[in-house]
Amino acid sequence: MKPEQLLRAILPDVLIDNFDVVEFKKTDDRFEIWLDEKKVQLREDRKKSKVIAYGFGEYHSIQDFPIRGRATYLHVRKRK
Repeated sequence: MKPEQLLRAILPDVLIDNFDVVEFKKTDDRFEIWLDEKKVQLREDRKKSKVIAYGFGEYHSIQDFPIRGRATYLHVRKRK
């Protein structure tokens, strides 16, 4: 099984389609997954040279359903 298939089984497809997994940490009582938004430009934005990527905003933490008895935290960061 490929890692992406495993992630799709655990996380919503919207997250996998739009975010890259940056880091994963497992402790005795929790899973923590850090996600950064993928760099995708719209067709209209490709034609305009005025669109500039300014990096990322702050991480926002979301507590998700427990996985295998451990609390699951998603740390999501969007592009500016």
